Amino acid sequence: MQGNHNFTFNRGGKVFWGILFLLGAAAFLVSRLGLFEGISFWSILFSIGLAAVLINSLFKGSWGGILFSLAFLVIVNDELLGLEAITPVPVLGAAALGTIGLNLLFPKFHRKKSFKLIAGREHRTGDTVSGDKVYYENTFGSAVKYVVGEISQVKLDNSFGSMEVFFSDAVLKEHAANVNVDSAFGTVSLYVPRDWRVVSNNIETAFGGVDNSHVSNSEGTDTLYVSGEISFGALEICSV
Repeated sequence: MQGNHNFTFNRGGKVFWGILFLLGAAAFLVSRLGLFEGISFWSILFSIGLAAVLINSLFKGSWGGILFSLAFLVIVNDELLGLEAITPVPVLGAAALGTIGLNLLFPKFHRKKSFKLIAGREHRTGDTVSGDKVYYENTFGSAVKYVVGEISQVKLDNSFGSMEVFFSDAVLKEHAANVNVDSAFGTVSLYVPRDWRVVSNNIETAFGGVDNSHVSNSEGTDTLYVSGEISFGALEICSV
């Protein structure tokens, strides 16, 4: 049943984060050799992580993810760049205002530039409910989402914010559904009915964690398969 409901392709994510960790290893060795005098290993490592979020945001078409990852890159490297005068509050304020302005001026950027592969079809971003397939996103802020009706696939994108998703009024199509979570610099909380089973052994983390406090019902017929990638943040799975 899990195979029928899995609509993500994690190979690319593994390669991406594998390369990222190799760059981190190289940065550690280079910093010890003193080739980048005055630049700490942690600054290099955080810069690599933020660059990864920036690239991911470009593919997702997220103005907030792009501008805030750039802002944090400036903050981490402000002394090197000679930009201490604009960190941290001014550059963060500029990123916030820039995100609002760009979303107002170019609202179609999300729809044209970003897409996810769901059930072998192109699925464009923006909160979308199409039959039993659901897509929710949140960037820079907090959001509460309610999944209602029959579902088979749920995709959640969260960047620089927190997202709470309630499944209390959802019905699993053929007693199973897949939830894929992609979160960077934020927290995603899933609230799942107590009589559902939750399988969450397909989640990749990088500088993040998963807290599954949901007590799965071993005799339950409804199963929720949770997968995804968590970077610089956390995924919480709770009973409701």
